[in-house]
Amino acid sequence: MTDTPKPATPEPQAKRPLDVRWLLQMSAIVIILGAFVAFAMQNSETIEVEFLWWSFEAPQIILLVGSAIAGIAIWELGGFVRRRRNKDR
Repeated sequence: MTDTPKPATPEPQAKRPLDVRWLLQMSAIVIILGAFVAFAMQNSETIEVEFLWWSFEAPQIILLVGSAIAGIAIWELGGFVRRRRNKDR
């Protein structure tokens, strides 16, 4: 009789406990998305916007989110300019 080596079988890995940090992050994302959906549904009516010579209609949520994004962009641009000016000194 010949002894043929048996192929090595991998050891079964122990189940990792659910990472608490990941669970908290996913919970926060679900809560924030749920709040955003509720906010969007409550602000879905179309409103008229008049600015200088422009006049248009758009859903209120689009205007709110667009204004928030524009504000964040302006804030970040100001920070970038300030950091750049301090770096050059």
